[in-house]
Parts: sequence; C-alpha cells; structure tokens
Amino acid sequence: MHVRRGFLGWGVFLILAGAIPLAVRAGYITDDQLGRFWDLWPLILIGIGVGLILSRTRFGFVGGLIVAATIGIMVGGLLSAGVNGFSAGSCSSDATTAAFPAGDGTFASTGDVQLHLDCGDLTIGTAHGSAWHLEGADTKGVGPIVGSSASSLDIRSRNVNGSSFLGFGDHGLWRLTLPTSPQLRLDLHLDAGRATAGLGGATLDEIGLQMNAGSATMDLGSVAAIKTIDLHLNAGSLGLTLPNLSMTGSIQANAGAVRLCAPAGAGLRLTTGESIIASYDYAGHGLVQDGNTWTTPGFDSATVRIALDTSANAGSFSLDPEEGCG
Repeated sequence: MHVRRGFLGWGVFLILAGAIPLAVRAGYITDDQLGRFWDLWPLILIGIGVGLILSRTRFGFVGGLIVAATIGIMVGGLLSAGVNGFSAGSCSSDATTAAFPAGDGTFASTGDVQLHLDCGDLTIGTAHGSAWHLEGADTKGVGPIVGSSASSLDIRSRNVNGSSFLGFGDHGLWRLTLPTSPQLRLDLHLDAGRATAGLGGATLDEIGLQMNAGSATMDLGSVAAIKTIDLHLNAGSLGLTLPNLSMTGSIQANAGAVRLCAPAGAGLRLTTGESIIASYDYAGHGLVQDGNTWTTPGFDSATVRIALDTSANAGSFSLDPEEGCG
C-alpha cells in the first residue's frame, strides 16, 4: 500500500480531532486534562523546526505530522469543551475592583437591547416591571458606554475597538437586570468573555448572539414568550436551555461546542450541517434521522414544536448532555 504524504497530515489531523471528543464522552479524558491541551502549542513550532531540518531527507514529512497531530489534539479539545480556558486567559480580571456608577432606565411597551462586551463577564437577570438596572465594576471604575431611550438600550465596552482579544484589554464585570413586562429584542456581542443569562419571565421577540472566543449559558426554560434565536459562535462554547414553547431559530458553531437541553415532551426538529469535522450527538434521544434532519416522532401534532437549524464547522452539538447546560 502506498500512502500519499500530501494527505497524511490531513488524515492525522482528522483522526485526532474526532477521537478526542469520543474519548471525552467515554470518560478517558477529564475536563482538567482538556484545559491543558492549549499548552501544547509550542509543539507546532517544534514541528516546523523539525520539518526545516529534515526538509531535504526522506523524513521531511515528520515535522508536518507533528504540527498536524498537535493541531488535531487542540481542535479535538476545542470541539469537546469550547474555549472556556482560552477566553478566560485572553483578558485579565485581576484588576476588576472598582465599582462604576449604576445605570437605570425604563422601557415603554417594547425594548431593543444591544450589548457589546469586549473582554469581561456579563450576568443577565430579570425583574418584574418595565425598568432595567446596570451595575458592576472594571479596572478604572468608569463603566461601559450606555445609551438609552424609552425603546432602546445600548451598552458597550469603552475598549470595544481595542485589543482585548489579544489579552491587553480591561476586564469588565456587568450585572444587568432586564424587565419582564415589555417585549424585548436582545442582541449580544461577546468578544473574549463570559455571559450568563437567566431570562425567566421575559417576553422576548428575538435573541441574537455573536460570540468570538468566549463562553455563554442561556436559560430560556421559563421565559414568558419567545419567537426565534440567531446564535453564532466563533471559537466558543454555549449551553442553551430551551423553553417549553414553540419557537424557531438557527445556531452556527465555528470551532465551538454547543449543549442543548430540551423540555420533556417537546417536539424537536434539528437540521444539521455537512462539515466532515462536525459532531452531532442527537442519537439515542428518541429522534429519527432523515438525511440531515433529526425529528421527534409526531412533531407536526406536538403542542410544543422547536425547529432549529444547527450547523457546525469544526464544532460539536450535543442534546441533553449528562452535565447539563448550565
């Protein structure tokens, strides 16, 4: 048998990128060990060096194999657990000690909420009424830029166009309380940070998420109303608890890991993508596969119908994982 060296590196990469998530699910690799996979990056430099030294010999492919194997292991870890550890290390929180002035406002019947956090931690909760409240801390105690009216709220980091993604931004800690009475549209942009959203009782039109190198959990289990979601992950992890309400939406994970928790008795229709380095753990949950679609039997007559387009590129989706979605 003749092995084509041009495909050898790709083969090693794909095997390891797929084997790591399987090993994690089988319990052979712990979360603690996953977090240390990023420490292997110097092997990429070593592999390049070996390739240069052996470039004129028949062993010149060895350097490429070292690089492919290292990237495969790192990507496999990323598919299994997202980049919680990486995003946490990309902006320092050591100096987040100075509280900034709190902000308050009131919505009318509707509210358009735009949040852009560049390096930091965001917690979103709800309270009865029509008033919103923001508090928190950052390095200098100045707080984010806030713009508001009776129908809109815009909160964004002051260094939103800075370099926090590379590890030099100021860390912000935001605690935002949203009201349950008005109908809200929530759009969250998260760069190198963490977000936790518990939206119990909220009346939601749409939730949008654009996350780059971050992690988020969203609990929609007890929302009063919701129509659709549009979530995009670029190198991140997301835990999403779905509501016991009919809804539609799309979730795209590029080098990310998504955990979905569905309410008991809900009808599900989950459409998947076609990437060869994507993983979908939808089997074993009573869903029937038809091509790229997984459906709960009797979906069309179910009281609650949740239809989601779930697409991964070097990413993974899991349904009702043992560790939950919190």
